[in-house]
Amino acid sequence: MSIPKTALVILPEIYGCNAFAVGVQEKYRQMGMAVFCPNLWLRPPFGYSELSSAYAYFQRNIGFQVYRDIDYLLEELQAAYDRVLILGFSVGGTLAWRCSALGHADGVIACYGSRIRDYPEVEPVCPTLLLFAEHDSFPVMALIRQMKGKKCVRTLVLPAEHGFLDAEGPNYCRQQAEEGWRQIEAFMMQIVSK
Repeated sequence: MSIPKTALVILPEIYGCNAFAVGVQEKYRQMGMAVFCPNLWLRPPFGYSELSSAYAYFQRNIGFQVYRDIDYLLEELQAAYDRVLILGFSVGGTLAWRCSALGHADGVIACYGSRIRDYPEVEPVCPTLLLFAEHDSFPVMALIRQMKGKKCVRTLVLPAEHGFLDAEGPNYCRQQAEEGWRQIEAFMMQIVSK
């Protein structure tokens, strides 16, 4: 299936642009999207066993304020493409959430962005899908309740652990990943077919 004139910005999880992020890029390129994955880390990806180092690196060198820089990219893409979508994972999901309120994306998918809970004041101005794992490091359902009044937000909680979409990662869950990808692609198609 070809989706002409659609740009997709992928925001990776805490490890950086690892094999999972590269695989996601390739998947959507094959669907005909123009795919962009900014390497905010400016270094090779961390391994799964280096979670604490990856988190410390992100906090020290990147941080959640980098969403403003991502918005510059979105603004440029918006001038060149009919549709601009963001797909973020973990810290990338939180960055995607913060970008959802700035007006330079047509749709946002934030997968298990656990730090979204630190930014409940964000009001998306485009359709936004928040995909969570039921078993995460914070009370997921409390955050879901906070999202209830937001008109552009759709939430989905799957019975899995943080990182369940990543077939290379330690928390991969094939059944829930298949459902998650199905929901993500259905959401994308609703936006690009408008």
